[in-house]
Amino acid sequence: MTETEAIVSAAKHYCIDNFRYWSDRYQNERTGNDFPYTYTDNDYNLFPRYNALSAIRQGIEYFTGQEFQDIETCKQTLKKTGQESQSHFTENTNNKIGRKAIQEERDKFVQFIENIDNSVLEAIEPLPYKRRLKDDERETIRQVLTDKWRVDGYWVPLIEVSSELTTLFMNKENLTETDEKQIVNFIKQKAEGRLYEITEEQLDYEIAHSEFDIDCYETFYCDRTFDWLVYGSHEGTIAFGGKELIDFVQQVFADRKEMINNW
Repeated sequence: MTETEAIVSAAKHYCIDNFRYWSDRYQNERTGNDFPYTYTDNDYNLFPRYNALSAIRQGIEYFTGQEFQDIETCKQTLKKTGQESQSHFTENTNNKIGRKAIQEERDKFVQFIENIDNSVLEAIEPLPYKRRLKDDERETIRQVLTDKWRVDGYWVPLIEVSSELTTLFMNKENLTETDEKQIVNFIKQKAEGRLYEITEEQLDYEIAHSEFDIDCYETFYCDRTFDWLVYGSHEGTIAFGGKELIDFVQQVFADRKEMINNW
């Protein structure tokens, strides 16, 4: 890694580690009610913190693989990201305690970046490639999925597509661990370059093969050829598109054909 790549990786690690810390604390210390769902002052001092860290991490992921002019430019970019990155969970926070908690996490992140030293950077572990797509990239990819695969927010079997398209689907519960490994390995071998991960939350990424998750929900996976497509739904189905991929899945389920296209 270059020095600026190490700083970006360190920033991601910081967000991931502290997200886990505050998430665990919230799970262990939550004092509100589940029904009707309520939050106490203690809760508002906890969960907004991991929401802030998640928003910051998502902002940082725009800069995966990016070259910076120098270290100071990299640090200034990351500090600005820490103070300004928003998500649905951090915008319009009306609770005073929650707003204060979010700002405290932003300030602590900025302080971490300001004080980061070479000993930290030398020890930092690289993370799998995961770059958040910019708006123009997102729009282009989504348009291709619409034009080529007739994706309309959802996909097979939730919506019907042209019979000219080669697709199949099944219930995820019918996939064994061995099935999953075989299909995932086939996709990793077949994919050209990195994968695209297109999500319901509009958080779209270019990712390393290792980040592909077949147990996905309202998420699409494809590569730069768009010759194949995988879609997981909230309804517990997994759909596949593309002749080679479908031929392989049919081979895996050769002795369980009744599970294919049965919902």
